[in-house]
Amino acid sequence: MVDELKKITINKSGVQINTSGDCILLSDIITEKTGDFISYNTLRRLFGLVSFVKPSINTLNILAEFNGYKSYAHFVKISPKKAYWIEKEKLYLLINTNPKQILNQLNTNIINQDYILDFIISFCRELIYKKEINLLQKLFNSSFFERSNFNYSEKLHFGNAIGQLLIYNSDVGKKLLSQLNFINFVYCIHVDYTHLNGYYGDWNKQVHEEYKDGEIGSFSESILQLKNFLNVRSVTYDNLQKVNTKNFHPILIGRIYSIKFLSSGYQRKDIKQIFKSHLNIKNQEKVLIDFFYEPIMLALITKNFNLMGDIINFLSNKKVIFSYYQEAHKCQFDLMCLIFKFSLKKVKEKPNDFELMRNEIEHRYSYRDLFEMFVLVLEFHSQGKKEYTMKLYNKISKKLNYPLFSKDYLLRYFDK
Repeated sequence: MVDELKKITINKSGVQINTSGDCILLSDIITEKTGDFISYNTLRRLFGLVSFVKPSINTLNILAEFNGYKSYAHFVKISPKKAYWIEKEKLYLLINTNPKQILNQLNTNIINQDYILDFIISFCRELIYKKEINLLQKLFNSSFFERSNFNYSEKLHFGNAIGQLLIYNSDVGKKLLSQLNFINFVYCIHVDYTHLNGYYGDWNKQVHEEYKDGEIGSFSESILQLKNFLNVRSVTYDNLQKVNTKNFHPILIGRIYSIKFLSSGYQRKDIKQIFKSHLNIKNQEKVLIDFFYEPIMLALITKNFNLMGDIINFLSNKKVIFSYYQEAHKCQFDLMCLIFKFSLKKVKEKPNDFELMRNEIEHRYSYRDLFEMFVLVLEFHSQGKKEYTMKLYNKISKKLNYPLFSKDYLLRYFDK
């Protein structure tokens, strides 16, 4: 941060520090503006005209005050935010005056690489609001997404930020399904389980017709079969049975196994295949929970307490490391544990438990409504106010619009 402070001091004073005379001039300017004195020798050492000596906090405070900050500590705190604001203002100016320039200069440093993800999210959202289909298609057709090399947390952040907006602009999203980057970074990330019978189901149908193989084909097939199950239709594993999942993302591998369970029923020998799958992955602890993301939700949906128990027993005996994006996975796992323990009559939840759980699921994106529904299931069977809880359940069930989630589903959830 000292280098940044030196840089803005030069800009503020208008003095380029090349000689001792420049340091004398700068010293006078600082004294005139702040009333405090920094010797020209101190400035010579600071700007490298002689051997560098680490500046004192008093010197740094004076320089910070000269640049409009309360102290050096205030500068350190505010400066990154200020830089971010300036970059954002530049972006908004381009969006409103010449959005094509952003596309033309994605390969340059017009956008600070530290902020690139949020800037592109802002850019996409503005284009969606304005329904600038052509520019959106050009953006998703660019090499930006491959070059950026996003990690999965960043990919999830991007997909959910854009996907949330497209719920209400699904016509825009449908026109972007011709772009592979849109499919990989939005459609496959923000899986809208609330609208499988709506716009997202239509998206999935379009992708399913276009892609028959690979990760995208397997993904769309899995979504289609889950939709069938929620609508009380037959489920088939035939199109996934021979898929080579070796290089698939662990969440997709778990999704495919989930369809197998839906199709032929859960057997303990099958779940062991998931247990084995993670052994071939580097940094096993970091991705272990990913394999069980879909099977956990499947266990909840199907009321399969044997599957719940097996997952709990397995993960309880393993070292599991949670990345940022896996916080939702942990919340999902904790909810399953509560439901499983209640099924064994080993725990009685307190009203506070439900509030904590609701706080956890508040921002859990596409699974939010399903999470809330299972919290209500647990609340209905363990607490009073059954009439009120059923009213809330019926409201979510109506929103989800899946025949599986009937009144009888709620009443008989813990029947064995």
